[in-house]
Amino acid sequence: MSTPGSARRVAASALFVLALLLSGCAAAQASAPAPTSTVEPPVSAPAQLVGSDAPLLAAPLAPQAVTSAPPALAQPATPTSGAVSSPTALPPTPDPLASPTAIPTPSPRPAGTPPRVGLQVGHLNSQDLPEELARLRTSTGARWGGVTEAELNLDIANRVKPLLEAHGVVVDILPATVPPAYDADAFIAIHADGSQSGAARGWKLATPWRTSQASRALLEAVAAAYGPATGLPQDTGGVTVNMRGYYAFNYRRHTHAIARTTPAIIVEMGFMTSAADRGVLFGQPDRVARGIAEGVLAYLRQRDPNNGAALLPPEFSTLVAGPGGATLRTAPRDDARTVANLDPEARLFPFERRDGWYQVFVRGGARLQGWVREDQVVVTNEQPSFPTASANP
Repeated sequence: MSTPGSARRVAASALFVLALLLSGCAAAQASAPAPTSTVEPPVSAPAQLVGSDAPLLAAPLAPQAVTSAPPALAQPATPTSGAVSSPTALPPTPDPLASPTAIPTPSPRPAGTPPRVGLQVGHLNSQDLPEELARLRTSTGARWGGVTEAELNLDIANRVKPLLEAHGVVVDILPATVPPAYDADAFIAIHADGSQSGAARGWKLATPWRTSQASRALLEAVAAAYGPATGLPQDTGGVTVNMRGYYAFNYRRHTHAIARTTPAIIVEMGFMTSAADRGVLFGQPDRVARGIAEGVLAYLRQRDPNNGAALLPPEFSTLVAGPGGATLRTAPRDDARTVANLDPEARLFPFERRDGWYQVFVRGGARLQGWVREDQVVVTNEQPSFPTASANP
């Protein structure tokens, strides 16, 4: 049987043990780290790697107003737990380097833009041609007496210029070196002919090998005006490979050439070596200038400036003569004069197609050109490579 004193001693001991337990728990809580420190910091989305499957460009956004500074990048939301959510996959972005499925049609110039015409003075400062045309630096053209072809060409170009400017046309007088990818509403290379024989005479015009509708229209307009204005005969059949392959037309090969969409022709005004032609070229140069200017103005009046498709040169594959061969003619009709009878498999480079005929250049040493019927040739998958001028016309 316990006494009151022993009971009090037991109670005191129990209270002392309980106090020790409570103080140990408090100390443990004070030394433990805060619960929030166990949560991992936010993890940003992984950086894009070149060559990874993830798109390198963000998906296009809806159109927004342009501001002076770019908008701030969105920051990732702070996670509420230790788990990190996966970044949202971006939609695929079209490849900006992919080739278009069709050749884009040039956009029309802004309304109110005056037409621009380039008058290139043949052989002028040819010694300054760039390295890519170094082979033509010594090509000085024709000559008569003490007058060089470049001097005659420059005189005519300077007479054409004010005639065009009077009608609101912006005119560039260009030397032999053409600005890179020269863009204009018309380009006219002005030249004069020469021959060992004084009997050769007359004028002729030519377009590039690949003739756009616009270049063809420019040629026809100048041809219709030049003959009546000058009274000179046309040198029919006198167009040469050097004219069609004129270096300033060859935008595929040369940097210093016209733009692909610039309508262009080369004009051989007449023969400096012909006494009859010199009577006009030297004695009545204003008639020559008027013939060129009236033709250019007629073209500018009749063209549709919104018809970008007319500026695009045609694209053809190489042809070969069929099993029965092919007949090369001077014009696209069966009664035209025969230039040559071509063997089967003869390779032909077409540059115009009209009414069931191809105008072609025959690959080979003879450098023949003319028209063949479509039903006499076979189309291949090979792209043609036209000859370039071996000399400046």
